[in-house]
Amino acid sequence: MSKKKRVTLRDVARQAGVSPTAVSFAYNAPHQLSQITRERILETADALGYQPHPVARTLATGRTNTIGLVMPTGLDWILHDPLFSLILGEIGSVCDEEKMRILIVPAAGDISPGMLATIAADGFVLFSIHRDHPLGRVVERTNRPLVMINGDENLAAPMFNVDDVKGAYIACQHLLEKGHRRIAVGTIGPREDGVVIPVYERRMQGYQAAVRDAGLPPSTLRPVFIRGLMSMGTESFEKIWSLNPRPTAALCVSDVRALAVLNGARKAGVSVPNDLAVVGFDNLPESAVSTPPLTTLSQDLPGRVRLALSTLFALINDENADDSPPPPHINPLELLVREST
Repeated sequence: MSKKKRVTLRDVARQAGVSPTAVSFAYNAPHQLSQITRERILETADALGYQPHPVARTLATGRTNTIGLVMPTGLDWILHDPLFSLILGEIGSVCDEEKMRILIVPAAGDISPGMLATIAADGFVLFSIHRDHPLGRVVERTNRPLVMINGDENLAAPMFNVDDVKGAYIACQHLLEKGHRRIAVGTIGPREDGVVIPVYERRMQGYQAAVRDAGLPPSTLRPVFIRGLMSMGTESFEKIWSLNPRPTAALCVSDVRALAVLNGARKAGVSVPNDLAVVGFDNLPESAVSTPPLTTLSQDLPGRVRLALSTLFALINDENADDSPPPPHINPLELLVREST
C-alpha cells in the first residue's frame, strides 16, 4: 500500500490561488487578511485535509498555546493524589475555555537550572515548591511567566495559597476545646533530598501555635509520619494507635491521610470519634461521605485556581507592566465540623 502524501501549505496556496504567506497568515495572523480571503483559504485547507504543522506554527507565532504544570514529585504520586486530581480538573476547565493545553511536568530528583528552558510552554504553574527545592532557584532565573499554587511565600512569583497556619490553628483549637490533650499529628516525613513541603510546614506551625496559646506543653502534639495514600489505612492508623501514651485525637495535614486513618480505625474496630477523634485538611469530596463524615477545613479551590490562571494568562499576554510580583493571595479556610469529632 502506497503512503498517502501529506498535504502541504503550498498545496493549499496553489488550490486557493494565493501565496504561501497568505496561507500562513490565515492561521497565525488572521488580521493581515480580509475575512473573505481567510475563509476561502480555510475552506480550501479543509477540503484538502491540510493540518498546519504544530512546530512550524509555534515558530511563526512564538506561542505554544500550552502551559506547563510543574510538580515536585514523580508521576506515580501525581496520579494517585486526589487533591491534585481536583486541581488538574479545575486547570483543565479553564484551559478548555481559553483553548490552551496542559503539559504535566514531574520534577522529582535532580533539577538543572535550565530545566524550564527546555519545556515548550508559554508559562508555568508550579505546585508546592519550597525555597530550598532546586525549582525554587529556577524560579528566580526563568524569563517566562509563572505562578505558584501552595508555594513558598518567600519566592518572587505570584503566589496563590490558603491560610494554612490559621486553618491549622482553628482545627487544633477545635480539638483542644473538646478536652483532647494527647493529639497525634499525621504528617509527611522528611524527603530524601531534605526539602520540606511548605504547605505541611505551615500547617504544623498552626497546630503548634494553638497548643502554645492554650498554655499547654509542646508534647501535647505527637508527629507521626504517614503516607498520603488512602490505601495505606491500616498502616497509618496503627502508627497513630501504637503511640504511648495512646492519643485521643489525630490532626492530619491532608484529608487523604485522615481518610486513611478512618479506614484503618474502622477495620480495627476502633470507634471514631469515641475512641479517636480525627480532623483532616482540604475538604475532598470523599470527606463528606466517609464513615463517619470527616471534620475538615474547606477552601475555595476553584476560585483560587481560576485566579492563578487568569494572572498567568495576563502575564503571558504581557498585560501586566509591573515586573514586581504582587503580594501572596491567601484564601481563608472554614472548619466544617462533622461526625469524626
